[in-house]
Amino acid sequence: MDTLIVEPYVSMKYNPENIDAINQKPYRVVPCRTRSKVGFRMDIAVSSYYYGDKTTSWIGQHGGPNFNFILVVDKLNFGFRFKPWSIESKKEMEFNGQTLPTTARLNNIRLDYYVGYSIDFEKLISVEPYIGYNRTSFLVINEDELNQAFSFNKTGGLILGTTLNKYIKIKEHEYLSVFGTVGYGFVDYEKIHPVLDNGYFEWNLGVAYKGFGTKRFNKRVD
Repeated sequence: MDTLIVEPYVSMKYNPENIDAINQKPYRVVPCRTRSKVGFRMDIAVSSYYYGDKTTSWIGQHGGPNFNFILVVDKLNFGFRFKPWSIESKKEMEFNGQTLPTTARLNNIRLDYYVGYSIDFEKLISVEPYIGYNRTSFLVINEDELNQAFSFNKTGGLILGTTLNKYIKIKEHEYLSVFGTVGYGFVDYEKIHPVLDNGYFEWNLGVAYKGFGTKRFNKRVD
């Protein structure tokens, strides 16, 4: 790396505070760069969900895609997950005075907002526990075929979990990751229908890209 010579700058206007600068000799600096504390991560994963018996009797055990966007600040992760999937009603149930038939197709949309913390180990392995909030909603996507309109209450709850990552360095301050996540959502499905259970387990398997900015500075060489 090249070494630069810095000439002390002194204003032409006299000021007693400039005396030290007048007496200062040129010195050398080395341009340096390091990883910024701020970065970004994006995940694509496959998720699988496990409900209690009552909720399973309505929508079954199912999976779906998982899209995750994270702002990284040093070891903190501020994340947002978008987890949509279409499922079929397994049995007829009444919502707001209307019977939802088994021919109904439902969009189950989950939005997760969370904060995590990275615990780093050797060989680019990281464990990242998180805590946050889930927002869940249902929407019938074939209302035209059913000739009916349905509405469901939204619900949500606390989410807890942890992610295990194996990072692979691809460029300076850029990484790919293969990861797995396990978690639990304390989501109150009784708000959607009083006969449903509360909560669900989930696991996710996926790949991720994680990158950091570059911070540049000059280091003085004595």
